[in-house]
Formats: sequence, structure tokens, C-alpha cells
Amino acid sequence: MKDLIAIILLEAVMTAFITGIVAYIIRKYSAIGLRQFAILVLVLTMMAGMLDSIAYFVSAPYTFFNTVFSLSISMITMSVAISALLWIATSRNEMKMGRMSLFSLILLIAWNEVSMGILSYSLAFGTGSFYVHGNLLLSLTNLFSLGTDSVFFAVPMAFEMVFTIFYTKPVGLRRIAMISILITSFLSPVILWNYYFLEYFLIADALIMVVIMVCLFEGISGRKLSLKYGEMKSAYLVFSLFMLMMAGTFFGSVYYLPIPVAWVGVAISMVMGMAFYFYLVLPPVSDNDEKRVGWVKHPGFMTYVLGSSFVAEWFIGAAILFVSQSPVAGSNGLGNFGAFSNALGGVSYFSAISIPVDVLYILGAVTSSFWFLAIMGLEMGSLVVFRMRQLHQRGKRINLALALAAFALYTTYIPTVAPSGISRVFPVWANVGSLGPFLPGFTAAIIGSYAIYAILAVLFGRRSYCGTLCPSAVMYGGTLGQEMISYNYGSKKSRANIGSRFPKKIYPYIYASWLALFSVSVISYISNSTLRLDLFGIDVSVFFSLMVWNFIWYMYFISIPFIGMSPCRRYGWCTTGTFVGFFSRLGLFRLKVRDSRQCVTCPTKDCVTACEVGLGDLPAQFIRNGYFKSSKCVGSGSCLEACPYDNIFFYDVRNYIRNRKGRKETGKP
Repeated sequence: MKDLIAIILLEAVMTAFITGIVAYIIRKYSAIGLRQFAILVLVLTMMAGMLDSIAYFVSAPYTFFNTVFSLSISMITMSVAISALLWIATSRNEMKMGRMSLFSLILLIAWNEVSMGILSYSLAFGTGSFYVHGNLLLSLTNLFSLGTDSVFFAVPMAFEMVFTIFYTKPVGLRRIAMISILITSFLSPVILWNYYFLEYFLIADALIMVVIMVCLFEGISGRKLSLKYGEMKSAYLVFSLFMLMMAGTFFGSVYYLPIPVAWVGVAISMVMGMAFYFYLVLPPVSDNDEKRVGWVKHPGFMTYVLGSSFVAEWFIGAAILFVSQSPVAGSNGLGNFGAFSNALGGVSYFSAISIPVDVLYILGAVTSSFWFLAIMGLEMGSLVVFRMRQLHQRGKRINLALALAAFALYTTYIPTVAPSGISRVFPVWANVGSLGPFLPGFTAAIIGSYAIYAILAVLFGRRSYCGTLCPSAVMYGGTLGQEMISYNYGSKKSRANIGSRFPKKIYPYIYASWLALFSVSVISYISNSTLRLDLFGIDVSVFFSLMVWNFIWYMYFISIPFIGMSPCRRYGWCTTGTFVGFFSRLGLFRLKVRDSRQCVTCPTKDCVTACEVGLGDLPAQFIRNGYFKSSKCVGSGSCLEACPYDNIFFYDVRNYIRNRKGRKETGKP
């Protein structure tokens, strides 16, 4: 009990001291000169060195070498401090705070925080809690991981962050970023070093990450043209932090056992999170941070945001999947990847040739797993709900609600949770290989799936699949997705594919995608009926489906800022999309206008700039025909919502029946 009180008092005093230094830097930032800067460096360096020296002396077994090493830590830091004093005594140059001096203070503050956490942990658990005999580097790594992935580091850091948030009163994305980093200070899944509840900690981390990312995405989409450059940098830092933290969480989970060195990646991300935070809280070193920029004109920024969020979600999804399914719980090491792959249905035997296949399989298999789909669905689905609240068209709100239900049932539950007998026989195959190999008994279900999609496309258009059943409807349908429509006309590659027809150069991709789908279907069917034609134990149709729809699709999604919105719909490589597009072109669905003369006088042509698939000739067809019909139109409804005259409406089988009964055209389905 006395030891606990002493640790609490130590942390309280150190936290108050560091908080005071941070407050001083914030308040006197513009007035800090060479002398003040050198004193700060001197104090922070000496304090961190003493903390580290005491921590190692207390924790390591009492030997001559360990005693000398602990004293050396203090001597080295004291040498740095003396050098700083000599610098103060001999230098007469004036100095203004710049980028390098700011970074040096941030690193020193982070060093002190880590040292305080390590010392508190050492005092709490004593000798031998980290030490590995004969391996100094491993011992120090263990000590760093144990001290940083603990409440001894997280609680003081959180206190300082709360203080500075109230002290500086940040606004906008900067405030969201600072609060996000504060919350992530408790995201270490081993913060209590209790492995019995590791899976539940991982799920909690995933949910917290989703909430924060939704707030950031919504904040970015709401500041399309007024985002400050400093806010853009804040978003960079937070998404980078999540990517690093979830990567460390995944590699730590692979070991599963309480091995401190396995979680050093999480510890590093915790320290970097604190450094990111103080970088945000301290005054900007450049006036450019206050300049307003449109993030749409910075495609690299949005590509990084989309890519880092995908990587972070992949890592946490894989970590949960590994911990919950791995048949080797209790062992450790990267050899677990092999068992992990087998548990997912991957490579059954390993060789130099099979390793790349297995890696690609795992990448795709994780993105088709329940946990990844649930994480992605919660994130993108929340943005869809936010958009539904903004919509005026009741029909579009209903369509998005159906898309959310389809994502939950059709994309997530049936392929991953529902009994395999139901999911493979029931005719809801998105494509060959999506629910398993092309077994002879599944022929009717697969053919029936395409028959259903063809009928729906004839009656209701391509939107029956691409705008409702396909996961793209959720990925593109939220607030952020709608803001990214601007890339359709901002990207050179996208501008070359504007219009209602596919360019001639797209058709080879369409033919190649269908040839590949047909080939893997035949090989899978033969392999499961007579011969054995798999890929190192993986069915070729399953591998094809995972790579195209659960890996390559996401790469296209991340590349939207450079290739335009809805790439799967516009570039012809989605076989299901071109299939339903063909029958939609033959069917009843079209976009109609109540008065084509309104399109002649319309000065803005908002329907064009709002179209998800870049149908640039919408007004021309409306004026010429009174309607628009194209195999590329997915019926997203964005043009209906954007039209300032409420002049556009959907026409499908419901309107056709109403007209056959002699009712007047109302423009309602």
C-alpha cells in the first residue's frame, strides 16, 4: 500500500511539473530565446536521465554490470546537460523558435513521459519483471514495452492532454484530432496486461477507432472548401497514429502470449501519439497552417486518409480474427501465420512459391471476414445515416436504408455467419467464388443468382444491384463519398471516361474480366468434380473472388482521388456490374424529366456535377429525348437530389404499370 501511494505521489509531482513546462511553452512560445530554450533542454534532459537510471537500477537484478549501466545512463544525460550549459555560456546569438527547436522540445517531453511510466512500473513490480539474462537489448525493449503499455504511462499523459485541451480551447478538426489522440492513449490492448480478455479489448479498440474515424470523415466532408492546412496536417497525424497502433496490435496478437517485446509496436505508437498531440497543441511554426485550402484539390491527402484508414481497419480486423480463430492459442511466433492461413482456408502446404499466394490470400480473406466487414460497415454506414438526414428525396432515403440492410445481411451475415448450407445453396451469389468453390451441386444457385439480378435490372435498372445490394452502395453513398464526386472532373484519367458510353479502350478490360471469371468457374467446377486443379490447396474461384473483390476493389477505392468516383462502375472490370448494366439498358429503367425545356435554360447543370459515375451528357439526352438511358447509370439518385427544379425522376416497372392502367404520369415510382 505504501509503495502504491509513493508511486501515485511520484506520478502526480512529475505530471504537474511537465504540465507546467508545457503551459510555459504555450504561453511564452513567441518570446522564447536561446537562453530559455537551452534551460528547457537542460532540465528535461537531466530529469529524463535520472528517471531512466533509477528505473533500471530498481528493476534489474543486482549485479556489477547492471549497476555500472544504470550509472552510465545518468552520466550520459549529465554530459548532454553540461554541453547545454557551455552552449549557454559561450553563445551570444539570438534565436527564434522554429521547426527543429519545436521538435526537440516535443521529443524531450515524450522522453520524460516514457521515463516516468517506466520508473513507476519498475517500482510497482520490482526486480526481474523485464530482465532477460545475457540480452541487454531485449531487456531494455521489454522494460520500454511494459512501462509504456500500462496505466502508469496512459493516466499521466491523459491528464496532461485534458489540461491542455481546456487551456488552449482548440476548434474544428484540430479539436477532433486532439480529443482523438487523448482517447487513443487508453487503446493499448495490454494496458492491464490481462490476456484472458484480449479479444474483448481488441473489439473495444475497433469500436473506439470507428467512432473517431467517423467524426474525422464527417468533419473532412463538411469542410470541402474551407479546410485549414493545419487541420489537414492534424488529420494526417491521427490517421497515421491509428495505422501504426493497429499494426502494432496485430503483430502483438500474433504472439498471443504475454511477451512484452511483441507489443513494442503498440508502445512506440503510444509515444508517437503523445508526440503528435504536443505538436498539435503547441503554436504553429508556420503561418501556412492557418491558410484555408480545399482538400478536393489535394488528392494525395484524401488518398492517404482512405489508405491509412483501410490499413488500420485491416490490422485490427485481422488481430480480432487471429485471436478468436487461431488454433494455436498459447504458442508464439510468426509461425502462427501458417495456422492462421489454414484456419481461413488458405494454403495447405508451404514452399517458396506458395508463400506469395498465401500472403495474398490472407490479405483478401481478412477483408471478407465478419470482423472487418462489421468494422467497415459501421464506419461507412454511419456516414450513410448522416447523409440520409440531409436528403430531401424520400425514395433515396428508402434506397439507402435498403442498402444498409443489404450490407448487413447480404454482404456480412450470409457469407460469414449463416450456415454454409444456406449461404451456398440460396441464390444470392454476388459472383463466382464469393461464397465458396463452384461445386457441382451449387450450379443452380449460381445461375439462379445471375437470373435474379437480370430480372431485377430489367424491371428496376442497374440500381437494383449496384445501388442497393452491392457493398459499393454503402461505400459511395455516405457524406464523404458524395463529396468525392468532385474527383470525377478533377482527375485527368476520370475526365477521359466521362459520358454515357464506355470508351473503346475500356472494352478489353470488360472482356478480360469476363474471360477470367469464366475460366476460374470452369476450373473450380472441374476441380471439385473430377480432377484436382487448385492453387496450393486454395480453390481458384475463391482466390479470384478474394483478390478482385476483397483486395483489388479496395485499392481502387483508395485511388478515387486520382481515377475518379465509382471506379468499379465506370471502368468495366466489375463483371456483375457490366452484367446488370447490360440488362438495365434493355429494360424499363431510365431517368426522365418533367419538362425538357427546363434543361435548356438551366444555367448550372447540377445533375452532371452530382452524378457518381460521371454521366456528362445527361442534359443533352434530356433535351433531345426527354429521358436518359445508359448501361453505366446506377440510379444513385444524386442527380435527382441536386436538380434545383425537381425536374428529374426515376422511371421503372412501377411507372410502366401505372401508365398501362391509364394513370397520369406523376414522376413517382
